[in-house]
Amino acid sequence: MVETTTFVRDTLFFIKNDLTSNVTDPISARRKADSHFIMTSYPVREAEYPIITIKLVNTSATRVGMQSKAMDMELDIEVRIWARNVKEKDELFTLVFNRLKDIQFTTTGSINSNLHDFELLSSVDVEEETIKSRVTEVKYKFYNFT
Repeated sequence: MVETTTFVRDTLFFIKNDLTSNVTDPISARRKADSHFIMTSYPVREAEYPIITIKLVNTSATRVGMQSKAMDMELDIEVRIWARNVKEKDELFTLVFNRLKDIQFTTTGSINSNLHDFELLSSVDVEEETIKSRVTEVKYKFYNFT
């Protein structure tokens, strides 16, 4: 459940935990113990690809009405796929997008956790020499933030 006092951490960990449980790591059998498939920050040490990073990139809020301190929040989340090749990048993007899109209405999904109105804002390929990545930005709304 995403709470008002810890909404950044809760949102990132909700997405991380759900993706960890529902998106299979293509190299899980040989991934090193100190390497993670899904992270809430960019790697600071040498990474073992593929990886998925999740971070909050923007937050905005509007009042729900006059004389109210409650606010409706919009949370822009970057989900970045870092892969060894284009095929792996595209397959992981499809799995992640479909999972985020489909979990909205499940009993343990995003709406039940106070994250509403999932939107895909953009998805852009970033081609580097050795690593292929796709930077995807999605949006959730958190209503009546007090």
